[in-house]
Amino acid sequence: MTRLLALACMVVLAGCGGGSGGGNPLAQGPASAQNVADNSSDFPGLTKCPESGSYDNYLKAEQTKAPDQYASDKITWDDLKKSGANDSYVAIYAANTSDCGQFGSGTPSGKVAYVYAFRFKDSTTAAASFKADSKDFHLSDSDIASLKAAGGTAQQGAATGLGDNSVVLSISIADVAVYVAFWQNKQFEVAMLAFNEPAIGASAATKINGRVH
Repeated sequence: MTRLLALACMVVLAGCGGGSGGGNPLAQGPASAQNVADNSSDFPGLTKCPESGSYDNYLKAEQTKAPDQYASDKITWDDLKKSGANDSYVAIYAANTSDCGQFGSGTPSGKVAYVYAFRFKDSTTAAASFKADSKDFHLSDSDIASLKAAGGTAQQGAATGLGDNSVVLSISIADVAVYVAFWQNKQFEVAMLAFNEPAIGASAATKINGRVH
């Protein structure tokens, strides 16, 4: 997931010249990571990719196809667990099956969306992890400046509509539209990336956030 955000950044810098999943929400207690992340109605017309599932499931698929990238993502997941994460789900949707199983190795040829949800033991732990993981999920200040210079937008905090601990980035350049949202709400951290879905990204993030309880 770290690398997917880096991919979004690379798109920006290059342009500058440099079936529904999950079930009903739980009646009591926090939702599961799958309840939050997995609902194909968030991205109409896209099909869920086979590497979707728990983060452990995602890593197994990645280990086979992209072992170098797997090593980095496994460290990220191990660090999240050390920080208090106790449940995870990755939902990946694509219009073209050829865009499944790419693990961030190239720019999608069509519409693709990635949703990562991590549940922590409590909201305090989740908030602390959001701030500590900013180096992994957030673009640097200079990257954000480059994005804005290229015609993109960046919002942080309450302005995103996703809460105080949130960042939203979007840009359309070189025929690729990229929407990135990363936020913390209650016991959850969620990262969402949508490629070539400029009209869907914001509404999908709102729907996903609405399933957190």
